[in-house]
Amino acid sequence: YGREHELEADRLGAEYLARTYYNPQAMLDVIGVLKNQEVFEVERAKAEGREPRIYHGVFSTHPDNDTRLQEVVETAKALKSSGTVNYVGHEEYMKLIDGMVYGDSPREGILRGRHFFHHDLNFSINFPNGWGVTNRPDRLLATAPGGAAVIQLNAEDINKKLSPREFMIQRLGLSKLTEEAALNINGNPAHTAISVINTSEGQRPARFAVIYFEQRAYIIAGITKVANDIGKYDQTILDTAKSFHALTEREKTLAKPLRLQVVQTDENTSFSELAQQSPLESHAESQLRLLNAKYPDGPLRKGELIKVVE
Repeated sequence: YGREHELEADRLGAEYLARTYYNPQAMLDVIGVLKNQEVFEVERAKAEGREPRIYHGVFSTHPDNDTRLQEVVETAKALKSSGTVNYVGHEEYMKLIDGMVYGDSPREGILRGRHFFHHDLNFSINFPNGWGVTNRPDRLLATAPGGAAVIQLNAEDINKKLSPREFMIQRLGLSKLTEEAALNINGNPAHTAISVINTSEGQRPARFAVIYFEQRAYIIAGITKVANDIGKYDQTILDTAKSFHALTEREKTLAKPLRLQVVQTDENTSFSELAQQSPLESHAESQLRLLNAKYPDGPLRKGELIKVVE
C-alpha cells in the first residue's frame, strides 16, 4: 500500500525477530535477495520482450542503500529482553532444504528447455525454438521473441459426446470458424480452426486446436500481437499442437523434478563452472547466484555451504 506501510511491516518483522533472539540484521539479507530477484526478472523480461512479472517493486533502491530500512533494523536490536540477538541458523536451514524440489513440481509438470513433460497426465509437448516458456499452475505460456506471438496450453474435463469441433463451439464459445480441419495428432482425435476473439487490444484472429487425450481436452491457442501476423505464425502454432503425444518410457524419466543439493566449496569452485554442469536451461549462472545470495557478482569463499541444482 505504499512505502510507509512497507516500513511498518519491516519494523514489526524486525521486532519479532529480535524478541525471539534471531538477528534482525539478517532481514536485510532476505530483502536483498528479493530485490536481486526483481532486478534479474526485469533483465530477463527485457531480453524476452515481455513485461516483468514482479510486484510493485520491493524497494526503489537496494536495501544496503536504504537508510530508513537500516534504521528500522537498528531500532529492533534494542528490543531484546534477554539473551544475545545473533541467531541466524544458516547451517540448520541448509540441512533442511537439501534434496528439496527445485522449480517445477511434478504435480504441475516439468519444463526442460522447450520440452514439457507431465508424468501424472502422461503427455508431452514441444514449444518453438527461441520462445520463452512459463509453466503456470493452470496453463503453459510460450512467448515469441519480442512478444510478437503467444501460445497457450490448458486443459479441461471433457464430455465425449461432443466432438473436438463441437467442444470448440459449445465449450469455448468460438464462432465463425475458418481454415479448420479435423486432425489425428499422434493417435488422438483433434480439431483445429481460426476464430476471431476479443482481447484487451481489440479483436484478434487466433489459431485454436483441441486435442482429446484420455479424460481431458487439451486446448492450444495461438495469437499474435499484430492481428495481421497470424499467417506468419500459423504453421508454428500448428506444429506445436501436432507435437502433443503420450509420454515415452525415456520421457517418463525426464518428467522427474530437479532438486537442490547442498555442497561445500573448495578453492576451485566457481559459478561459471557450476553453471556449465547445471541442468538449468537458461541464465544458469545468474540463477545459481540468486540461490546463494551472490547476485550479480558476489565471490565464493572456500568452505562455505552453497546450493546447486541437480
